[in-house]
Amino acid sequence: MRNPAQRQRVAIQKGWIIVPFCLLMVNVACIVSGQADQSLLQTQTALQVQLTLQAQQANQGAQETAAAAERTRIAQEVQATMLSEQIAQLTQQAGQVPPTNPPPPPATEAPPLPASSPEPVVDIEQKIKNAKILLFEDMSGTGQLEYYQEALEMGGYTFKDDGSAQGWFKDDLLSSTQWDLIIAASESRTKIQGEFFVYLLDHINRGTAVIIEHWALDDLSQGRVAPILSKCGIGLYRDWFFREWWLADLSVWPLIPDHLIFTTPNKGISLRNFAVFWDEPDQGDLLKITGTGDAQLIAGTKATSKSDHGVVASCLGGRMIIQTFSSHNYRRDMVTSLIQNYVHYTLTNHFLSQP
Repeated sequence: MRNPAQRQRVAIQKGWIIVPFCLLMVNVACIVSGQADQSLLQTQTALQVQLTLQAQQANQGAQETAAAAERTRIAQEVQATMLSEQIAQLTQQAGQVPPTNPPPPPATEAPPLPASSPEPVVDIEQKIKNAKILLFEDMSGTGQLEYYQEALEMGGYTFKDDGSAQGWFKDDLLSSTQWDLIIAASESRTKIQGEFFVYLLDHINRGTAVIIEHWALDDLSQGRVAPILSKCGIGLYRDWFFREWWLADLSVWPLIPDHLIFTTPNKGISLRNFAVFWDEPDQGDLLKITGTGDAQLIAGTKATSKSDHGVVASCLGGRMIIQTFSSHNYRRDMVTSLIQNYVHYTLTNHFLSQP
């Protein structure tokens, strides 16, 4: 049997065992409680996320439903508007019945004039091809090839050909025909009469384009051709004379190489190659600028001389060309190409000068 002191020691020992056990149980309870709280928090968070997604989906579905309803409403309004307009238009047409006998306009009112249609624009090239051209070429009486006639035919022009008949030429110059271009080519040594230059001057003053080829202007320069030369702005520099004609240097140089006479519509024209066709000392005339008109020397016998030694001159705004060398001294193809350029150039300026 234990005494009180022993019983006290046993009780103390039991207390030491119980206290740690209780502390252990408290810790376990705390741990279990903490884990339960954490699981609960995670569950609550998941529920909140799910509810948020469901709310967003519901809101989006409501917006789409509202947008579809709005589109349906707009389409219905548009259809209703179109139907209303169609009904109004049909009603208006049904009410507009034209009167069978419209009242006549008052006697004091003049009938309205028809609207004037604008004049069609005519191309210059078309005018050139349809131009009224008169040709006098005295080489037709020699049996030789007529360069001017050939050039016009090759160019597709329609023209009145008087050949070498001076009587026909005079009749046509004095007729009422409004010629666009007159060509007076006097290369034959018979020479055209001085009176024809009076008739030509009348046409020049009326705006007609004129091409003159004449190798003996020196014989006429103080006569009836003088007014034409003065109006043009050229004069006789000197006679183109060679005592030994078989040694004559008849080379012709372009004084304005890019001039339309050498480039349009034909290019590559050269008068450097020649063969003396007329076996006589007098091969033509050399021209000079006088300043009384707007003349330009286009070709000459000296490449560096721009104011004299000329054999081709242009004046009157490009409506007139005067040539003082004989065409048959040079290559046929070059001369016919040059003549076609003469025609195109003078007619272009003729039509451009018209109102």
